[in-house]
Amino acid sequence: MARSIGRIGADIYIQDITTGKRTKLRDNINDRYVRAGASGNYLLFLEANHYWTIDLTTHKITNITKNASVSFINFESDSTAKVYPDNLQKPPFGVAGWTKSDEEVLLYDKYNLWKVAADGAKATRLTDGADEQVRHRLIRLDQVGGMRGRGRGSSTPEKPIDLSEPVYLSLYGEWTKKSGYGQLKPGGGVNHLVWLEKNVGSLAKAKDAEVYQYIVQDYDDSPDVFVCGKDLKNAKQVTKTNPFQKDYAWGHSELITYTTDKSRKLQGALIYPAGYEPGKKYPMIVYTYELLSQNVHRYIAPSDRSYYNISVFTSLGYIVLEPDIVFRMRQPGWSVVECVTAGVKKVIEMGIVDPERIGIIGHSMGGFNSSFVATHTDGIFAAAVAGAPITDQVSYYGDHHWGSGIAETDHIETGQERMEVALYEDLQAYIDNSAVFNVHNMTVPLLLEHGDKDGIIAWYQSIELYNIARRAKKNVVMLGYIGEDHGLRQKQNQRDYQRRILAWFGHYLKGEPAESWITNGQSFLERDAEKKQLTAMKK
Repeated sequence: MARSIGRIGADIYIQDITTGKRTKLRDNINDRYVRAGASGNYLLFLEANHYWTIDLTTHKITNITKNASVSFINFESDSTAKVYPDNLQKPPFGVAGWTKSDEEVLLYDKYNLWKVAADGAKATRLTDGADEQVRHRLIRLDQVGGMRGRGRGSSTPEKPIDLSEPVYLSLYGEWTKKSGYGQLKPGGGVNHLVWLEKNVGSLAKAKDAEVYQYIVQDYDDSPDVFVCGKDLKNAKQVTKTNPFQKDYAWGHSELITYTTDKSRKLQGALIYPAGYEPGKKYPMIVYTYELLSQNVHRYIAPSDRSYYNISVFTSLGYIVLEPDIVFRMRQPGWSVVECVTAGVKKVIEMGIVDPERIGIIGHSMGGFNSSFVATHTDGIFAAAVAGAPITDQVSYYGDHHWGSGIAETDHIETGQERMEVALYEDLQAYIDNSAVFNVHNMTVPLLLEHGDKDGIIAWYQSIELYNIARRAKKNVVMLGYIGEDHGLRQKQNQRDYQRRILAWFGHYLKGEPAESWITNGQSFLERDAEKKQLTAMKK
């Protein structure tokens, strides 16, 4: 039953391979976080907000983090997991690996790397990232494609980490969004090797030489490879992926910081349009999911098949905001309203957008965001697009992820909807955070998109909102793509959806004439004729 509803709960056994005898060591733990020691001497697991080890020789079980001065659990996280039946658990910051002979396990807190004795005798902080709020994470250059980041049930020993050898760390500024790499000093402390106001990633080493590479990108600078020695200094750029970009107008990005009406400090990535003119007020598209401010230095190549493409939007004269969303438990919809509207108000205060020409768009969880905002806000957004959304948490609670066979109940309780409890334990919260129950008050024109073979969120969720909204005489249009799953895979459908998004926002945010399908709909025969015409034009 625990597996059928997606909740994680497992018992740990040790088995003598010579006799076949099995001995139970622990009941009902989250096996997602079980790690075998590099030398096979210990097993690590998570329980009751602490890390524990099992000595595989003596079977002794020890809480190794109870005396540490910090927590290795992310209690600030807005996500939870459940160990069957109802034990809510916040996620850990993670495990970097083990030292030689399993003497210590390397753990992360929010910003730092720690060395914790396998018997719990001592915990030593190796980095100092808290003061500047810089996250330090170990890079395993010796295990590219190996067992890094192993998940549920993995017990294959990994290569031990030798702290007497150079150890590289990725560095990331939580509030600055700067990134780069450092090297752990013997005995602790970090030498900063690369530290830029750009996206720095993909550090790798040549197989048989002390030659290293990393990739640097920014919104207005396509990713390029830099090659250097082991100190990562004086790196040489060896690629120029988009030499022709200088001949075209291009936008730029900016990191903004603001506070919600509930005193939450948040950030957002603000992308300016190509050919931006100071003093001019632009239409804006708000693209949402969860945390997105980290995209401020991400390069996005334009594409007519990437239907939510930020660079396509900016090339057409839109400012784009990607705001962070932090969720309150049992209030996913209202958390979106709180966080998104705060970001929008911040940009309006900057005087660069027309407050009458703002739209919102998103897919899957972002589709939930858009549909909820469209039905629960007034006077903020002029149009919305929701791809593959959950619109009714009440009706969907008993449904399935049909692609995987996992019941939706667990996803809504402990997944992105974050409802924590069963439907029957807080029905009102489920109603209050579903788009369909306020659709009769909707004032925002809403475009829905869904594939009829969606195995993650069944397209009946969009159909339900569409039918209720039409009954309430609201402005809603639904695009149904036959044979498509959660994301569109057919080229013609990808291009069609992007074209319709641009037409939708073009009409409601720019005042362009409405295409016939927006005002009059489109029959199956009309759509079929249109597709044949487009095919003929390509030939």
